[in-house]
Amino acid sequence: MIFLRSLCLAVAAISVLAQQSHPEKRGMVKVFLKSGVRDAPSAYDSTIHKINYYRGLTTDTMAGPKSDREAKLVSITAGVLDVVKTYSRDFEANLSLLDLVNIGNSGQMPEFGNQLYIILRSCKGIHNETLYNNIRAISTEVDGLGSFMAQKLPSLLSGIIVPVFAKYSNRIDAIEKTTMPRKAA
Repeated sequence: MIFLRSLCLAVAAISVLAQQSHPEKRGMVKVFLKSGVRDAPSAYDSTIHKINYYRGLTTDTMAGPKSDREAKLVSITAGVLDVVKTYSRDFEANLSLLDLVNIGNSGQMPEFGNQLYIILRSCKGIHNETLYNNIRAISTEVDGLGSFMAQKLPSLLSGIIVPVFAKYSNRIDAIEKTTMPRKAA
């Protein structure tokens, strides 16, 4: 409150000085100021953008010829693995309760999880060792993020978030099992 009053007084003083220095210019004094909280997009925004990009690639791959799917899905999951690692690292580095509330309110984490699940769900039934390893690494990252939240969040908040995260992790584990390479008989 005191800061706001001081800011208003400062703007008024600048206006008076500007008016005195240029009396021929009447009216509003324009102050060019960036008033946004953030100039650059957040790490979460760029991650959401990347995961949406991979979602689009997955859609195109599934609509394309069946012969190319396996190789394309392997490269997509490799890219998604990098995105998940970046998201996890940024989340762990920047975790604060206020940040968590903002993420929850904007729906970034559920959107990220939903897009990730859709991408991985497209891999079901494709038995490829590289694909399996990529999905296994993604699953490990998701499990690590859940463990991190269980440790860092207050117990009340952790009791709400961690079970939902565990259910999500189990869904990814189920997809991982469907991509397990078949053993030669």
